[in-house]
Amino acid sequence: MVHQFEVEENVYSVVASLQEAGYETYIVGGAIRDLLQNRPPKDYDISTAATPEEIREVFGRRRARIIGRRFQLVHVRCGKDIFEVSTFRRAPAEKSHEPQTPGARKIAALEEAENMIFNDNDFGTSEEDAWRRDFTVNALFYDPVSDELIDYTGRGIADIESGLVRAIGDAKLRFEEDPVRMLRALKLVGQYGFKLERKTENALIATLPHLELASSSRLSLELEKILNSNYTGSILQAITDYGLLKHFLPYVARADERKRWEKSLQLLKVRDGRVAAGYYRNSASLAMAALALPFIDTMIDGNYRLQYAQAPEAAQTMPEMWDEENLRQALLTIYQPLAIIKRLNCSACRMLAIQPMLLGRNNPRKVVRLRGFAHAMELFKVQCESGYLQCDTQFITKWRDVIINMGGVNRKDAGDADRNGNAGGENDNASGEYRKRKRRRHRRSNHRKGAADLPGQRDSGDLGNSDLQLGF
Repeated sequence: MVHQFEVEENVYSVVASLQEAGYETYIVGGAIRDLLQNRPPKDYDISTAATPEEIREVFGRRRARIIGRRFQLVHVRCGKDIFEVSTFRRAPAEKSHEPQTPGARKIAALEEAENMIFNDNDFGTSEEDAWRRDFTVNALFYDPVSDELIDYTGRGIADIESGLVRAIGDAKLRFEEDPVRMLRALKLVGQYGFKLERKTENALIATLPHLELASSSRLSLELEKILNSNYTGSILQAITDYGLLKHFLPYVARADERKRWEKSLQLLKVRDGRVAAGYYRNSASLAMAALALPFIDTMIDGNYRLQYAQAPEAAQTMPEMWDEENLRQALLTIYQPLAIIKRLNCSACRMLAIQPMLLGRNNPRKVVRLRGFAHAMELFKVQCESGYLQCDTQFITKWRDVIINMGGVNRKDAGDADRNGNAGGENDNASGEYRKRKRRRHRRSNHRKGAADLPGQRDSGDLGNSDLQLGF
């Protein structure tokens, strides 16, 4: 079928280069699903007949890097973009019943665990690749050079139009082969408003415990993708509705934490709405902090901050800041057993630590200059807008006036994540006081005199050094 899509020039270049080298190559997966729905793709995946070594030979070692063990693929750099290029796969000919993995002891707990795929590097044809994919809506292939759209399953286009998530082949076997597919199915439900096809839904419900067999690193990566989405609240709502939450984030799924989890979902949905309205770019660290905040308020100070917001004159003085080490430990507890990425942990802790200062009687000009203030102020606004924080209007008015008088919040000074990758921005001392930049004769540095290094990288949702529009 001939179908014309407008794709990015760099994507076209990568596909064309592989085709010119004699390899069948297509854009695949979610990008085609988005294009058919007139949505701009967030990223592009490319699949080809070339092996990883042949892909690297086409683009050279400086532009192409082979990654992965379970599913080997190549990162190809084109301009400022990096694309994932995979080789066509087929269903594994043989399955190992004694996989040498850290989670091998867990596998005996479930009878069907023998169906899990621990090595998915059996190469095949484009048609074989389509039939081994997870869902029909993700099994479309597009050639931007010839404008050919291929639907090998015969149902992909129709299911996109109907808003249906349908597993390819035996749905139960698909989820047993790779339990992470359950998360991906519910991401489609939450993000696009799709519904699960009946057999797919029944199979997902029957295999929910299998998610615990997936590696922590893969689950952590899926969590980061969810947090960095514009639909975090609705995706986690779908995960909750289908009973998968207790196998994904068991701490927040506990029965005695249900009310706090409902507040977390409300905060995330308001955050998603503000991102959609253009007040803020999506930030994984902001979503991480918003999800954790109802639990943090109880764990750190017994909901004292919430009481103070309602009646500041009747309460004692707010603490200047929450202790960041306590916050780090609290985040590890909330997100266990998943591994928290250090750059997100640092950024989330910083914005959480500042929350009491936004209600206290601190020097506002000093607070505005703290690293992490920009994200902290956005988190504060989300709390007020969602009704989580029954906040007197004096607090909002105060910060609005301070920010206007100071000419906005510059991210270089407020510093959530600087351009050289320090999550939490330019380094500060432990008290969070603002220090002037030390002048240097040569190369510019993001370190301040007497500051301790903060590890990590730039938050993918960061605003750079532009002024923050808080949307008051």
